[in-house]
Amino acid sequence: MKVCLINNLYPPDRRGGAEVMVEAIAVGLRELGYEVVVIALGRQRAVERGDRMTVYRIRPFNIFSFFSLGDRPLWLRLPWHLLDLFGWSGRLQVKRVLKAERPALVLTHNLKGVSYLIPRLLRDLGIKHIHTLHDIQLSRPSGLLISGQEKPFLVLDLQYEKWCRYLFGSPTVVVAPSHWVADYHRTRGFFRRSRWLVMPNPLPRLDPAPPAVREHPGDHVNLLYLGQLERGKGILLLLEVMEGLPRTNWTLRIVGTGSLSEEVRVLTADKPNYRYLGYVKRSGLRAIFNQTDATVVPSLCYENSPTVIAESFSCGVPVVAADIGGISELVKDNVNGFTFAPSDPRSLRAVLLQYLDHPELLAPLREGAARTRASLDLKMYLQKMLEAA
Repeated sequence: MKVCLINNLYPPDRRGGAEVMVEAIAVGLRELGYEVVVIALGRQRAVERGDRMTVYRIRPFNIFSFFSLGDRPLWLRLPWHLLDLFGWSGRLQVKRVLKAERPALVLTHNLKGVSYLIPRLLRDLGIKHIHTLHDIQLSRPSGLLISGQEKPFLVLDLQYEKWCRYLFGSPTVVVAPSHWVADYHRTRGFFRRSRWLVMPNPLPRLDPAPPAVREHPGDHVNLLYLGQLERGKGILLLLEVMEGLPRTNWTLRIVGTGSLSEEVRVLTADKPNYRYLGYVKRSGLRAIFNQTDATVVPSLCYENSPTVIAESFSCGVPVVAADIGGISELVKDNVNGFTFAPSDPRSLRAVLLQYLDHPELLAPLREGAARTRASLDLKMYLQKMLEAA
């Protein structure tokens, strides 16, 4: 059986957790014996063939490339999104691949930049279609909703959402990694005739690493921030809280890039409690997790099912995270981590001080994180998804 995955990015191009999940699913399907086809955006059109896996890089027409979307002003992004909604160029290129490869099943993920005409194309071709939600980009073009800044829907927002709802229709199955993101889309009238499958994202794969030699043994607590360095991800809130802590028995490693990279580098420079690492290849993440006592996820935006949480659990590392969106469906207080009130520095401060004052409390949370790992098995995830189709 041949399965096709469509996502706007595919490694080595990465922007967030969706690309990590798509790669894990593609590799997992191949290991289960399926022939896999991946369609993703490329800076140039290309075809990459491997063992039971073929990756097509397409380049749909628009006024500028998807790869530079975040660098463009709002007034220029608006016509880009309009062309993307009705992207006949992307539809045509995807149709050519589907006609040539003839997959029995198509798994779509983030289609921004590819074409929002793809779901209707799949219906026209009579191909079974499973769509996975990674955020709310079918409702808000940015895919982001910030806590405390839930602006009312404007006329443009409503029209955008209306067209997305119409173009996507009702795929055979819709996979929601959290009840929060499922309820959000149901409430707004999406996917009325689809079968729903709510299950958390599977564990992503991390390369093995040798056992860690702790930089600071004993009562020192090693914390990790791993993610995009953007305001919505809460990195500045985290730094504000860390600077005000009355304890010094901690180290915060910061891994990631983004528009705040330089600001974060300056704020943490020459301060002994910080390790600003910037971009780290996935092959190096296991070694960092092996040095970590807890991962901090201080998001200000509503999250679906953050990949960094699954990555932490895969290494037996508990998580301290904002209780926003679907996060509390993964992070259970006093089981595999602890949650705090979103956008609330006092709440985050109280949780961190609890573990700095009593590092021994982290040991049972590490055991809980390791137990959670078994419930996020990739093979079980794929079997449930394929059975639903």
